[in-house]
Amino acid sequence: MSKKLLIFPVALVLMVVLAACGGTTTTPTVAQTTSQNSSAATSAGPDADGDGIPDSAETLLGTDPNNADTDGDGILDLDDNEPTSLDNPINENSTTVGFTIDNILVENNQNADGSDAPDHLELTVTNTTTVDITNFDVYYTITDTTTSVVQSYYRTLPGFTLAAGETGTIHFDNSGEAGHFSVNPNSAYYTDTNELVFEVTLHAEGFAPQTINVTKDAGGAEAPD
Repeated sequence: MSKKLLIFPVALVLMVVLAACGGTTTTPTVAQTTSQNSSAATSAGPDADGDGIPDSAETLLGTDPNNADTDGDGILDLDDNEPTSLDNPINENSTTVGFTIDNILVENNQNADGSDAPDHLELTVTNTTTVDITNFDVYYTITDTTTSVVQSYYRTLPGFTLAAGETGTIHFDNSGEAGHFSVNPNSAYYTDTNELVFEVTLHAEGFAPQTINVTKDAGGAEAPD
């Protein structure tokens, strides 16, 4: 399906939500949407990210109510024909391997003390150089092996640094813990109970991107017992 056709579900969902609430909405101004942490409200209810799409509609659309640009492509969800899909924007000419992805988890995660943690995307990464590495970013896809539907996301990882020779862990969840990076709570990971394949490309400026994939069993993301 073309991008042009995919704009209709967004408009349709907004019309349904607004009709149910008996109200109207307006396109947000630049000031309203500059900050992804802004909070606003439409006549259809709260709009945590101020993108002009009420949180209730974001749930139906599968977009992130806390991020005005769910997929990270630089286009606000309200204006994005495919708000949970983008091509890989990482463009790196270097072929120097500066780090390795040692492990990837999307289920059976554990806390530092060995106790069970909620399922989430987790990467273990080792700096194989003699210099500190910063300026990481990540692009990943989630593919439903039953329906072949693919979601994709891109984000920078500010604050994540690997010292020379260091091994570190990157967590993608909404725990709010230090060093954890937020994700779309309405993504296929949390709403799709079919088997899912994750393909993750991690990059740091000046080094060759590294890619890893893993399959998540059917059943959806689980919380610890």
